[in-house]
Amino acid sequence: MKKATIFLLTVIIMLVFSTTIYAQEKLGLIILAHGSPSPQWNNPVLKIEQDVKNLLEKKGDKNFKAVRVALMEFNEPSTNTVIKDFENKGIDKVYVIPLFIAPSGHSVIDIPTILGLYSDKYILNELKSEGIEIVNTKMNITVGPTLNQSDVIKKVMLDRVKELSTNPISEGIVLLAHGDEHYKSAWFLMCRETGSYICANTGIDYFDYNFVEIGQSFATDGVETIFHVSQKKEKTIVIGIYLSMGVERMANTSAFIMMGQKMETKKMFAGKNIHFAKKGILPDKRIAEWIVNVASEWLEGF
Repeated sequence: MKKATIFLLTVIIMLVFSTTIYAQEKLGLIILAHGSPSPQWNNPVLKIEQDVKNLLEKKGDKNFKAVRVALMEFNEPSTNTVIKDFENKGIDKVYVIPLFIAPSGHSVIDIPTILGLYSDKYILNELKSEGIEIVNTKMNITVGPTLNQSDVIKKVMLDRVKELSTNPISEGIVLLAHGDEHYKSAWFLMCRETGSYICANTGIDYFDYNFVEIGQSFATDGVETIFHVSQKKEKTIVIGIYLSMGVERMANTSAFIMMGQKMETKKMFAGKNIHFAKKGILPDKRIAEWIVNVASEWLEGF
């Protein structure tokens, strides 16, 4: 009986000791986005940092001792800059949420490589040639999911359509997104589910989609799909599943060369009943809410 009592006391002491050690661990949250040379792209992303802090404070969640947005490339604060800041604050564990639309080479390969979680000579050399610093830290790092793992994209895109819709039965939708050759199935599924969700919640009965890199293939791939839908419906609504840019800007600034002459897409759409969303996914409070929810799920997994 005495041995059993001693054993039970030992177990209790060990549990209390381990709980105390965990309670002393300082947790950090990094919201990692791609980044751009353009402040216009970066500003809505950087603003999310304060939005997330405000939500955590409102919830009374004091688990995360540091919350920062980091940019993968092009601009500060870089991933390495934020990691060093966390080290200076004495952070022990870091949860990194990739603020990316869906799985891609960036989210699956580049980010783990930058964070020191994956090593491949070719990838390392490519990232370094782009001026991206590789993280070297003793902090425990976990990487979370991309936006497509929730219903937030569907809901935001539905609102973008509603802002432009006037007579659903006569309208068609065009969804444009980045896409990734190596992860096509995930991008196809996201676009199909988003288009179907919008139609089910608006009464619009036709949608199409295509993959367009920002500014780089809009004048070819994007224009073709837009005109295809415009031939089927009286009014075409074009929305973009892009984090921080609306398709209206792409339509107004894109051009291509045809038979030696410059063709501006803005002029091609002039006078046609084609309407472009001014905003991408941001700004929208639901993104910060998603980040907080995902971070909370990570905490519950300990």
